Amino acid sequence: MIPLAVILLTAALQTPSAAVGDGTRGQDPFDDVASIGEMRALEGDLRALALRLRPTVALIRIGGGRMGGGSSGTGVLITSDGLVATCGHVGGHAGVRVDVTLSDGTELHGKTLGQANIGALDCGLIQLNTEGRDLPCAPLGTSTGLASGDWLVSMGFTQGPPDEPRPSLVRIGRVLRITPEEMLFDAPIDAGDSGGPSFNLRGEVVAINSRCGQSPWENAATPVDRLRERMWEFRDGIDESLLTLDNSDDSERGVRTNFARNGSENGRMAVQRTLPFDEIVANARASMLNVMDGKAARVCATVIDGDGHAVTKRSQLPAGWQDGHLKLESAAGDHFTARVIGSDGPLDLAVLKIDNCTIAPIQWTHDAHIAPGQVLLTPRLGQRSAALGFAAIESRESDRDWSSGPYLGVRTDPATTAERELIGTSPALKVVEVVPGAAAAAAGVEVGDLLLSIDGKELSGRMGLRRMIADRAVGDRVALEIARGEERLHLAATLAKRPAVGRTKGTTRGNTTTAISDVSTGFGSVLAHDGIVWPEQCGGPIVNLDGQAVGLNIARFDRTATHALSVENLMAAVEKIIARSGTVETHPASAADPAPR
Repeated sequence: MIPLAVILLTAALQTPSAAVGDGTRGQDPFDDVASIGEMRALEGDLRALALRLRPTVALIRIGGGRMGGGSSGTGVLITSDGLVATCGHVGGHAGVRVDVTLSDGTELHGKTLGQANIGALDCGLIQLNTEGRDLPCAPLGTSTGLASGDWLVSMGFTQGPPDEPRPSLVRIGRVLRITPEEMLFDAPIDAGDSGGPSFNLRGEVVAINSRCGQSPWENAATPVDRLRERMWEFRDGIDESLLTLDNSDDSERGVRTNFARNGSENGRMAVQRTLPFDEIVANARASMLNVMDGKAARVCATVIDGDGHAVTKRSQLPAGWQDGHLKLESAAGDHFTARVIGSDGPLDLAVLKIDNCTIAPIQWTHDAHIAPGQVLLTPRLGQRSAALGFAAIESRESDRDWSSGPYLGVRTDPATTAERELIGTSPALKVVEVVPGAAAAAAGVEVGDLLLSIDGKELSGRMGLRRMIADRAVGDRVALEIARGEERLHLAATLAKRPAVGRTKGTTRGNTTTAISDVSTGFGSVLAHDGIVWPEQCGGPIVNLDGQAVGLNIARFDRTATHALSVENLMAAVEKIIARSGTVETHPASAADPAPR
């Protein structure tokens, strides 16, 4: 028997909703965002929608459960009795057990109903056992009437299940092209987002997110009307092998999508190019410099006080910076020299001391509230306008990916009593393997050596060694004291990343090959946004629509996200670095205590 909720849902969808406003091209009144005031109005709508709709978006696991394994994706609850819309390539086929986690951590179970993954048709249903509870749900809208330029709120569990339950991540974009078979849009999605919804500004599901191309703005979805027209068949468990398709394009297994190059004249980038965002970020931009590698900009640095201290991304500095001064260039084309006075390995920060610095320090805004859907701008040097982005979540945890952190390249066992007595020392680790090409091998460490200390500090077992290396950064030089027979040796090793196996540097996360930061994890709590900020553009601030600098971009994480440190976490680390260096104590400017310019 078909639940009443499905009957009502299907009946309600027989008539497409009317477009909002008079004279609009599609389903919302923001076809042409012509002023910062209109951008603020849009931001208010986006923030309200994000908070209201997140509870309807669920994490889907098929096989493996919470212990890992299997596959995962995203779905959206479309009835209060647990009917979930998702992608056909997530559900696979009918009758499969599904584990679902809601945004508040509630875990439910269910099974897949009908699924289809044929050409551009990629959608299906899941029925949950709600145990008698009414669940939050989102209404199905219609893709009829959607037009290029319509704004979308896209949600999903990018990169799969988080370590701890949290709501889905929010991305904002616009429709680039819409046909009855396929919707192209520029809110970036990636692995794990499949099956997630794209909502219009009325909070209705208008598409089921399916796949992505190469560039962040290349994303495709199944229009919701294609799900609506198959609702009865899917509910009855009919899979793609039994569907009768009228559209010849769907008879082909492959999908060939012609994505728009460089976005679209009606995409999010058009707003980025048109609105005067550079005026909003002008003060923050004036505190930025490029760290140069020859004639190329390698990374950004941000001046933080009147003593010439600047902060930047440690792993992005040009090779050989330890041996001399860095060359910096301001937005006005002025040139400076600087040296690194200290760093924070886990946060991948370096503090510079700029010689004869005339750049005014940035004015940070502390304790800024960040909400999903909020506009976050990234000022950029050169001829590029500020990058437009939107907050994905209030904050998220950036857990350490050990494959991208500093790596010494040895396997050790505790030294025996006889070995320790021979060299007259207590703590020691015996090297039983040296990884070819890694830092230890390059420094001359050999199998059989006893590792005694790092940077003059004795080792407290294998976990102690691991912690000492983890506290450093890729590129750091460490002093190794070893015993080889009865001889004591002092070697210097330059820490590097773990050698990649079958993957290309900077392309190791997500469904497509795209530039990400070499060090992109392990920062603790971060601010995540969908602004397109490439690795060489990190090290600069993010700014809200009020012109307040609320964080520092620290890493390009994947094709969908840039991660930033909050002002509080950033400056707590910077002040410790400066204190250890013995240079003049920093007195950072703030919005409450403006620095002269």
